[in-house]
Amino acid sequence: MALRLYNTLTRKKEPFQPIDAGNVRMYVCGPTVYDFAHIGNARPVIVFDVLFRLLRHLYGAEHVTYVRNITDVDDKINARAAQEYPDLPLNEAIRRVTEKTEQQFHDGRRGARLPAAHRRAAGDGAHRRDEGDDRAGSSPMAAPMSPRTMCCSMSPAMPDYGKLSGRSLDEMIAGARVEVAPYKRDPMDFVLWKPSKPGEPSWPSPAGIAAPGRPGWHIECSAMSWKHLGETFDIHGGGIDLVFPHHENEIAQSRCAVPYAGHGQLLAA
Repeated sequence: MALRLYNTLTRKKEPFQPIDAGNVRMYVCGPTVYDFAHIGNARPVIVFDVLFRLLRHLYGAEHVTYVRNITDVDDKINARAAQEYPDLPLNEAIRRVTEKTEQQFHDGRRGARLPAAHRRAAGDGAHRRDEGDDRAGSSPMAAPMSPRTMCCSMSPAMPDYGKLSGRSLDEMIAGARVEVAPYKRDPMDFVLWKPSKPGEPSWPSPAGIAAPGRPGWHIECSAMSWKHLGETFDIHGGGIDLVFPHHENEIAQSRCAVPYAGHGQLLAA
């Protein structure tokens, strides 16, 4: 019997057909490490652990690659670090918070198989996909304030934007996780690169096209999946709460960079 998986894009179960049966690839969005894992963080660990085991059984352990990220570059992390360690430099406080919280996440796995690669956004240089050393860029610098924020403009460039989540434009604009900001030309624009405040983690921008800062939430996953799995891969998974705006925006920006990019099947746990 063929493996059938629920495809979030089509809203139905479909036969799973990998791009290359000798190189089955799955990327799963992991937690943002600023607090204890909640049930939304824990459920995908179980769901995609089971799927990973099944894929290894069907295609062979050496033919399946499972990558899961850890988001350790985020405003919530900065705020928690400043709150818990007010006497430390912010970068050191962030390191303590993320290392402690990531370890708590791993301790709670309770037997779930680790992915073949477990990538941290900061460990991958926050945005890069071309270093020979994965740890390159892992020591952020403190940058001066810069007013420039780079956004991805979706309207009217991508008429089918919103297809994954099935939301109308009005519903997306009203979404609780959509930020309305003066640097956007349209409410649906989303951040690719943002300036860092004084003392916050910061990296040189890609190709020097903007002031030092850090990547937006969505671009981190597109960059890490591209780096470790390639321009296209078979399965992208994550919590149901990430379908909009996170997964929607991952697809949009990836298609802007690589016109034929897309995920074979998108699974929400």
